[in-house]
Parts: sequence; C-alpha cells; structure tokens
Amino acid sequence: MGFLPGSRRITGQISKFLETAAFDPALPPAADPAWPRITVVTPSFNQAPYLEKTILSIHNQGYPNLEHIIVDGGSTDGSVDIIMKYEARLAHWQSRPDAGQCDAINQGAARATGQYMTWINSDDLLLPGALLRMGDLIRRDPDVDLFYGNQVEVDRWDRVTKRVYTIDFDLKDFLYEVHIIIHQQSALWRVDLFRELSGLNDCAYAMDYDLFYRMVRRGIRWRRIRDFQAAFRIYSDSLTGSGEVRRSRSPTVDRIFEEATGRPRTLWDRTVWRSFHKARRFLLEPRSLMCAVEHRLWQSMAREGIGP
Repeated sequence: MGFLPGSRRITGQISKFLETAAFDPALPPAADPAWPRITVVTPSFNQAPYLEKTILSIHNQGYPNLEHIIVDGGSTDGSVDIIMKYEARLAHWQSRPDAGQCDAINQGAARATGQYMTWINSDDLLLPGALLRMGDLIRRDPDVDLFYGNQVEVDRWDRVTKRVYTIDFDLKDFLYEVHIIIHQQSALWRVDLFRELSGLNDCAYAMDYDLFYRMVRRGIRWRRIRDFQAAFRIYSDSLTGSGEVRRSRSPTVDRIFEEATGRPRTLWDRTVWRSFHKARRFLLEPRSLMCAVEHRLWQSMAREGIGP
C-alpha cells in the first residue's frame, strides 16, 4: 500500500466500495433519460479472480442511466458463472472466441446505445462516484467530446500503489510519452466519435494511445477532471506488470511520432527531450513528483519482501 495519506485513503474507499453489491442483481439498472446514457464495455478473458470486483465497481456507481456490455473471449476459469450471476444487470453479454481485446471492445461498442462510452478491463475498477461526476459534467457541458481524469494503480489486493495525476493535454508531452496524459480507464468519449474513427485499429497494446491521437487529430473538444476516476491493476502476471505492454507499444509510439512530426524519433528525442518534458510535467503538477517517489519506495520495499 502507498505510504502517503492520500493513497491510504483511496485504498480504504476501494475496500469499502467493493464490500458488497449496492444493488439488486436480479433487477436491471435504471434508465433515467434525464441523465446521459453511458455505455461501459468490459472485455474479458480468464480473469475470474478480479471480474466480480470489476462488475461491482461499475454497478455500485448507482448511475441513473447505465448500459453495461461484457464481451468474454470464451473463458474457462469460472468467469461465465460470475457474468451470469449479474446477467439481469447487463444490456448484453457473450462468451465465445474472439480476435483479442481490440476485437472484443469493438464488438461491444457496436452494440452501444449510449451517448458516451468507455471500456473497463476485467481486472480494473471504477472508483466511487466516477460515472456520476462524468454524467453531471456532460449535462453541464454537452459539447465536450472527451472527458478524462486522474487514476490510481492498484495491486492484486486492491491496494493503491501509485496515484497518477494528469495534466492538460499537450501534443508534445503525448508524443514523447513521458506521461500518456489521457488514462483510458479514467476517460469517457462520444460513441459517435468512436464509430466515426472506426473504433480501435492498433491492437499491439497501444490501442488507447492510437485512439486518443486520432481523436486529437480530429480536432475534438476535451475536458480534464481533477478527481480520481478509476483504478488500473498492475501485478506481476498482468501484461503491463510483466513489461510486455511497454515493449510491444514502442512501434506504435514511434509511428505516431513520425506521423505527427514528419521525422523518425531519434536518440536525442528519447533521452534529452523526454527528460525535458518529464521535468515540465512535474512542474505543472508537483504532486506527480511526490507520488512518483512514493511509488519507487513501494517498489523497493516490495522487491525486498517488506510490506509498508
């Protein structure tokens, strides 16, 4: 668990939020047209240890106009039993082989009837109040195409290991990938925009980076939310925790850099300019530096087998 009070406080909020279902699993979610309809797509494959918590984090939101779609790739670990437990809450679910995470999300988005959507992976979480904050902002500012906020990283036991503060979008920061800026789990965007861009089309673990770049090139209106919206789970056998995502996304990051700047990314870009933008981010959001130090301390203690 993180050392700082903010990390411990959010850990406690998550624990309490996921204790039990704050809804009747036998009843469908509300559909109040006074609130914008939000679609959440959950791609799922053999994540039974975490899937129920993901579902609880979405439906415990108490959002008045929710559509939840689960697209499972044919899990064999008991995930289907968990999905069926909450079947009445789901607008659609399926469990059959697919072409991977991108395909599952695109299939779910094709069925979406919401005005806005996101996807929440079957081991990630929405934090308390996330959808209500988003819905309220949509009602007050309906011309925004993309909302995004802060998020936390959690371990397999739902303990916050890092708080990630975002900044206002800047294309150069985005291109140098010092900080992804828009965290997919904490973002919400127009369904019609997603469809206009033909959904996800770069599936080598950089689908979100590619999607947001295409959105920005499209000339969207965005708004940053200063609240913590979601939890991204990182553990040793997850794709991100294993390092596979970082290794596999590099070609996409390089391609987008060259497309945006008209030149290949050089060693100077990867070192000097990257360091410059990293320092700039810490100046824009000093809490990021504090939380980065906290995270490094946590990692060091974890490697030594010491629990904070």
